[in-house]
Amino acid sequence: MPTPSYSGKANFKVKHIDNPQDIDRIRALVRSKTRNLLLFDLAVETGAPAKQLLRLKVGDLHELNVGDRLPSLRSKEGSDKPATIGLRSHKTFGRFMAQKKPGLEDYLFKSRKGNGPLSLSSASRLVSGWFKQAGLNGMSGLISLRKTWEFNQDRSLRKQQRMKTARNIESTYTANSIQAKTAQELVYKELEQAIVKGRLKPGEKLVTEKLARQMGTSRIPVREAIGRLEARNFVKVQPKKGVTVSELSERNLKEILDIRLMLELSAAMKAAPKSNEDTLRRLERFNSQFVDAQTRNDADEALRTNKEFHFTIYREAQMPILLSMIQNLWNQVSPYYHIMFRQTLFHDPHTGNVYHKKIIEGMAAKNPHKVSKWLKTDLVDSTKFVISVMRSMQIEKG
Repeated sequence: MPTPSYSGKANFKVKHIDNPQDIDRIRALVRSKTRNLLLFDLAVETGAPAKQLLRLKVGDLHELNVGDRLPSLRSKEGSDKPATIGLRSHKTFGRFMAQKKPGLEDYLFKSRKGNGPLSLSSASRLVSGWFKQAGLNGMSGLISLRKTWEFNQDRSLRKQQRMKTARNIESTYTANSIQAKTAQELVYKELEQAIVKGRLKPGEKLVTEKLARQMGTSRIPVREAIGRLEARNFVKVQPKKGVTVSELSERNLKEILDIRLMLELSAAMKAAPKSNEDTLRRLERFNSQFVDAQTRNDADEALRTNKEFHFTIYREAQMPILLSMIQNLWNQVSPYYHIMFRQTLFHDPHTGNVYHKKIIEGMAAKNPHKVSKWLKTDLVDSTKFVISVMRSMQIEKG
C-alpha cells in the first residue's frame, strides 16, 4: 500500500456566503454594534486581507466618499489595485463616527484591552459567532468574508462578460459602467431595506437630491432605484406631489393576507415532508430568540427572528420562485409590522410562541396538515392585530 503524502495544510475548502439574504441576515444581527457592522461591510466590500483591515485607523476613511480609494488597503494580496469604499461601508462609517466620536489616530477596530487593534484571533472568533447565530454552517471566520468578496467579484466578472457578449450581438445595446450599475443596486437595496424596516415610514416623502447627498452618490442611481421601487409598489410617484412611501389600507392588508395564505400554506405543505434534524434545530433556535425578544419587548428583534422562523420552513420547500413571491409580500407588509410593534406593547407575548411550537411539532412529525393549520392561525391573528392597531391609531389621529 502506498504511503500517503501530506502537504502540511488542512485539506478543506473554506465556504463563502452565496446568498444575499444571508448577508442581510448577518447585517441585521450586528446592526446594533456599528463597529462590528463596519468590520463586516468593509470585509465583504473590499476583499482586503484581515491583517490590513484590523490595522485601519479612523483617518484612513475620514472624508472619503463612495468609490474613493483606500490606499492603505489592497483588494487582493500582492495586487497593486487599491480597494475602494462601498456604499454600505461609507454609510456604516458615518454611523460609527456619529455614535463613537473617535479620534483620527484611533484604530477602527480597537481592542478592549488597550489602544491597539483587535487581534486576528479575536476578530475571527467574533465573525464565527455571527455565522453561528445566523445558522450558517461550514464558515471560517474572516476567511469566509474574504471568500464572499471573491465570489461576488467572480459573479461580477461573469456578468460583465455576458454584457460584452450582448453588445457584440446587438450593436445598438448600450450599458452603463459597472461602477454605475453597482451604485444603482446598492442604492436600491438600501432604500428597500429602509422602507421594509420602517426607517422610511408609509406616506413619507422622498426627495432625490436629499437622498443622493445622504448616500454619497449622484442623483442618477437614486432615480433608478425609485423607478424599481415604484414597479414593486414600495413607493408611489405622483405629478406635483413627488415620491412617497406607499401606504396600505385595511383592504390592502386583507387582500395581501389572502394571497399569503395561498402561497405560504402551499410552501409549508411542500416543506413538512422534507423536514430534518437541522431544520428542527434552526426552528427551535429562532423561536427561542423570538420569545426572548418578546420578553424584552424588543420589537425589531422579535420581527427579525419571527421572519427567520417562517422562512426556514419556506426554504425547505425548495421552490425558489415561490419563495421570491412570498418574500415580496412580506416586504410590502413589513413596514407596518415594524411601525405597529414599536408603537405598542405586544398584544399577547405567549400567542406567537404557542403557534410556533405547534408548527415545530408538525414539522417534526412531517405532518403537512398540522403545520398548515397552525401557520394559518399565526398569519391570520398577526394580521388582525396589525389592523386593530391601525384602527386605534386612526382614532387617536381623529
